[in-house]
Amino acid sequence: RTTVCILPMIEYLTNLRARFDFQSLFEGGGSRSGALSDLDAKAISDSGLFRELLSMYTNTRKENGTSNTATPSAEDVVRLQLLRTIFMLSTLSPELLGRYALRVPDFAKEVHSSAFTEKHLVDGILWTSAGSSLMENKSDTQKPKLKLRANSKLSKKGPIDTTSLAKRSISGFETMCRSSKKALRSLKQIVQNAENHEMSDEEKAEYDECKVSLGDIIRFSNCLSNCPSATKMWLDSLKNDENSTEKATHHIAELKSIMATLPSFSDETLVPQRGHKKDDDDCAEIEEDNSTVNEVGQKIQTLKQMQRDYGSIVASIRPSVKVIALALESQEGAGLNLKGTVPCDVSSKTD
Repeated sequence: RTTVCILPMIEYLTNLRARFDFQSLFEGGGSRSGALSDLDAKAISDSGLFRELLSMYTNTRKENGTSNTATPSAEDVVRLQLLRTIFMLSTLSPELLGRYALRVPDFAKEVHSSAFTEKHLVDGILWTSAGSSLMENKSDTQKPKLKLRANSKLSKKGPIDTTSLAKRSISGFETMCRSSKKALRSLKQIVQNAENHEMSDEEKAEYDECKVSLGDIIRFSNCLSNCPSATKMWLDSLKNDENSTEKATHHIAELKSIMATLPSFSDETLVPQRGHKKDDDDCAEIEEDNSTVNEVGQKIQTLKQMQRDYGSIVASIRPSVKVIALALESQEGAGLNLKGTVPCDVSSKTD
């Protein structure tokens, strides 16, 4: 309950909905300054608020360290929202709060693990990028540290990742891009096939899975657009691994190429009309004809709704890909100002 009350207040102060999709809370963009002042960051640190947020996260991890991502519990959802708020504060003050968080061993071990990235792809990319930018090839001396209460749930030994954080970051980014490309192709095929037959339950499930996959790249681009420090840290992580920038650029170019081939659908779909019957006394035949027309009309309306839904998805992906492309082209991490971040709606409209 404490977490549920605190997080909205932090979002109000920072004007960024980090819990959900990294969109600005109010009009005019997110945290455009890109950083907390040294005074504000120190006040948050000295108040114990940031320490408490980290403690709540590390001390609420499940015994087996796993959660069901398909049907997460309310506690899992709030815990993930807490983590995203911690990340947002870390990006607003990378040198103080960011380094502070990454020097909590149990916390860093979890958010930098490959298992975490597999379950929470975008969060994994962002945290490994932050770790690479702030920790790799830099001295760790005379930096603020946190000592939290020991948590045996987190301290147990497990598989150790030997790859660099930069490699884990680009690996997660490549996975996100491959999933997005596959989802775009699948959506195109499903919508085109729906013109000839009614969608099966399997196709509906695949359709919804594609929307979730595409939601990842929207959230990632929103973060880059509204969190300039996150952009810088991601670009830093690319520089820390040879050929990573080229790999990222190649995947974005492929995404742009795929999107250029996607079809657009016209709303001018004709609904069949029942013709006049000479024998008006044949009631049974008329009722059957009405039933057929209604059924066909309903199918056409469902198809048109799906096509509109598909068009909305494609329209939301285009600016997201553009944001990432601009970030790669800039290579300076000064932040991007794309008017209006992309709503991240992955709800199903196929049922």
